[in-house]
Amino acid sequence: MLFRSLFLCFSFLFFSNFGYSQVPKVYSNISLKQGNAVAFVKGKEFPESNNGKGYQLQDLIGYPQGTQTGVKFNFGPKVSSGTVYFGLINPADGKYPMPVYFKRTADIVASVSQIDLNQLRGKYDMSAWEKSGAGFLGYRVMGPKGQLLYDGRLSFIFENDMFRVPPSIIEGPTINQLTDNSVVISLKLNKQGPVTILVNDSKYESIGKTSIEIKIEGLQPNTDYDYIVEGVVGRNYSFKTNPAKGDRSPFVFAYTSDSRAGQGGGERNLYGANYYVMQRIVAYSNAQNAAFLQFTGDMINGYLAEKQEMNLQYANWKRSLEPYSSFFPINVAMGNHEALVNYFSSPETEEGLGIDRFPFETESAEAVFATNFSNPFSELKSEDGSLYDPDPNTTDFPPYNETVFSYIHGNCAMLVLNSNYWYAYALTRYPGTSGNIHAYIMDNQLEWFKDELSKYENDEDIDHVFVTLHTPFFPNGGHVIDDMWYNGKNWPRPIVDGEKVEKGIIERRDELLDAMINQSTKVRAALTGDEHNYAKTKITEAMPRYPENWERPKLKLKRTIYQINNGSAGAPYYAKEKTPWSEFATNFSTQNVVVLVRVNGKNVNVEVKNPFTEELVDAFELAK
Repeated sequence: MLFRSLFLCFSFLFFSNFGYSQVPKVYSNISLKQGNAVAFVKGKEFPESNNGKGYQLQDLIGYPQGTQTGVKFNFGPKVSSGTVYFGLINPADGKYPMPVYFKRTADIVASVSQIDLNQLRGKYDMSAWEKSGAGFLGYRVMGPKGQLLYDGRLSFIFENDMFRVPPSIIEGPTINQLTDNSVVISLKLNKQGPVTILVNDSKYESIGKTSIEIKIEGLQPNTDYDYIVEGVVGRNYSFKTNPAKGDRSPFVFAYTSDSRAGQGGGERNLYGANYYVMQRIVAYSNAQNAAFLQFTGDMINGYLAEKQEMNLQYANWKRSLEPYSSFFPINVAMGNHEALVNYFSSPETEEGLGIDRFPFETESAEAVFATNFSNPFSELKSEDGSLYDPDPNTTDFPPYNETVFSYIHGNCAMLVLNSNYWYAYALTRYPGTSGNIHAYIMDNQLEWFKDELSKYENDEDIDHVFVTLHTPFFPNGGHVIDDMWYNGKNWPRPIVDGEKVEKGIIERRDELLDAMINQSTKVRAALTGDEHNYAKTKITEAMPRYPENWERPKLKLKRTIYQINNGSAGAPYYAKEKTPWSEFATNFSTQNVVVLVRVNGKNVNVEVKNPFTEELVDAFELAK
């Protein structure tokens, strides 16, 4: 077989240094050498390289302890020096209180920092913690070179002349999987403790966990609910259930993507996330009464080899959504920068390659994404059972888990795809390892997509369908070299166990377009990202879509839809490039924008706004 490993007999050996049980059968040319994982590709030897220099989430949470004067943090050996900003959070200041940082800071010396809360007494006690004996503390950790590393929260109690750090909410609570009759509320604690979520008169308990997801059912459609979290120093929150399925009352939702770290300093790079831009987009979406915000990929820098470092970047991104995410849902999908990899580097060159990290069930990019977010599950499990599955009797591919799903709001359905499943970012250069390329939707996911479209096509309660995936069908600036175009080349495609799959990237693009446009009458737009700009592309039969030398069948489009690309949530910008369809891509902008989709029964209109200046960038009609 093409690219078949000469070392396949080693694929079931244990990787002692990295804790792997076996090499998944879908990979090739991965073996052991002197007890370490090695890739053998194109005559080169690529040893696995994981230098462990990155920061980890638990290091930055800091193991806080109460003292007689305040809170003592031990940040671990990787955070040996730096600065801690700190200040109170006053729940009485409004619905969305934020930390107000004190004029003084605390140094980190030998990984230890001590915050003197006595400084926040008297005229600086704006939250009345002295009177109540409890308060909320916000803190930010800055490294020795000035980089912001982590944005933290905790609660504290003062009693018997001693400060104490009780079980505290360090993430959330977050509204997830909102429907017309249910919601999932998630949160994370710094230490185990009994937690009760009180919704009206109903109580939902969780005991002995630090990561908590509680599903609340039996709710009424289109109804406001208050909730509180008992068992911790808490405050009041609320959410509103979705309208009943098929309800055609007006609503608006927001769309954006690509908020990984940008240039400009400060909060534009909170260790992997553009906190500055993303928080403004969420705040503006909330001010526009958005029912939900759909975010589709590249939330963080990613491309990491350590799960705990990935968790840290995810935590910083999620902090940018707070406190708004405690009140309305922000639904998320994967991009290429959510890659978590086994990284291999060549001793002869500076080039490296990476494959989706294994064991897939716990270490893959998909699995770690699913543990950090609470999305709906679908019937799609993995690519096992496909024509290219190397062993029908074993599980060989990563789980799709919560990375591919659909959800409903009133008369609209959103289909969320994962165009970076089982992603091997260097596959086009080093195909010998096997893996999936950027932007390719594999067979089982394609069939799931077709089934979902058919389901909604035959559902009289659904008038509008939106499809979201990270990679554009028609890139315009920044990713013409790949996405679903690869500069007009069809040969890029996944390789499974050394064998190329049948369909190339442009052929697979056409299969997706056929399902969306020709087999569906309800898909209004594809919501994409990856390219760090805004562009509206009119996908129509008149639009050139193929390279000059294309000899395969050409898809005929029966109607027109739009590709709305909004990858402008803070990642470094891309300018517009020349493509066959350039004249069909209009209103191109490199400004930070948020797409607001306004649905009113059969009518759908789009406004594109700059969330900083509130300037109108684009406006158009999708359906009437």
